[in-house]
Amino acid sequence: MKKTLVAIAALASVSAFAQVTITGNLDFAGARVGGTANGQKGTTFSTTTGTGSTSAINIAAAEDLGGGMKATAFWGLDIRSLSNDGMGVTTVQGSATTDANGTTVTGINRHEAYIQLDSGIGTLKLGAPNSIGLGVQGDSSPLGTGIGSGFGGISSNTMANSVVQIRYNRAIRWDSPTINGVTASFQYAPGNDQAEVLASASTTNNSVLQIPNNRRANEVGLKYVNGPLTISAVQVMQAYQTNRTGWYAVDAAGSGTLGSLATRANLFAANYKFGNTQFYVGAGTGSANTSTTSLTSVNMSRWAIKHSIGALDIIPQYTRVKTTTAAGVTTLPTVTGLKLDYNMSKTTVAYLGYENFNTGSALATTGTTSGTRSITSVGLRKSF
Repeated sequence: MKKTLVAIAALASVSAFAQVTITGNLDFAGARVGGTANGQKGTTFSTTTGTGSTSAINIAAAEDLGGGMKATAFWGLDIRSLSNDGMGVTTVQGSATTDANGTTVTGINRHEAYIQLDSGIGTLKLGAPNSIGLGVQGDSSPLGTGIGSGFGGISSNTMANSVVQIRYNRAIRWDSPTINGVTASFQYAPGNDQAEVLASASTTNNSVLQIPNNRRANEVGLKYVNGPLTISAVQVMQAYQTNRTGWYAVDAAGSGTLGSLATRANLFAANYKFGNTQFYVGAGTGSANTSTTSLTSVNMSRWAIKHSIGALDIIPQYTRVKTTTAAGVTTLPTVTGLKLDYNMSKTTVAYLGYENFNTGSALATTGTTSGTRSITSVGLRKSF
């Protein structure tokens, strides 16, 4: 249930009403992680590994401007790091980390945050809204980005999210009015024109001038909704990045030589509801970064079903991603997922989840990221 606070401000003889709405979701799971690949192994109770949804608190303040216009301020707080796995490693789905002793480092991180303006020509968001590609990912995945979805595997360059960004920190997004079921969307993140530089050749990582988000990105999408049918597509284009790979990332030697090549990807999703059963399909092709001189081609396909029997939802999902390096080396990572949701109410869900992630590569001698990883979880989700 939404909890609404109404703030009333008077200006002369005119009253302006701003409605502040607080919503959220909390998802805890007890998970057992195993497999042949190194990384997370063991048992945990957390809001990260093995969960079926994102835990967050959202604050929205909306105001009617008149003339068919409305302004909204949205601020999301990602609270997953308050309950990190405590397994001594960075979490797969969460953003919290641990120190050298395995002690959990907690805090509240920012989630979506933007100013939104609704008018007759569509919806404009300025700030850090979710990406168009993330929405297309959701249209092909009833598991969202949770357990069994294949979003957030051991190596992002071998999974579907290698070409899908959750959001860009400094971006503008426009969604057109829906006409005959069709909505067009455009998103632009300008990046930064200044490359990352070193004060001197001997500068250590801690004193490197770090310029974040240097990579420019564009996303263009279309979505069609007609009754039980939903079809969506997006093209994701990311420009060459001259500074070090990632946001605020530095290379071990502090040489400042790392960067990212330009990438492009096309993603397609569709789902159709027939009675108590909903069918999902997804496909994608594109490229992902592996170094400053080469790209890995990515071809993704996904199939899923959501079948409801009373209060029980049965959701099997299978994702396959074929990757091919510039040298012609091919791997076939797969994710098999199964989730059982028992809807105790409209806002409370108990679930069982299972995920098996196979990197498609034989287990290396040192046992790093190759091999398999499995997660079995029991969780409880409460939204408000």
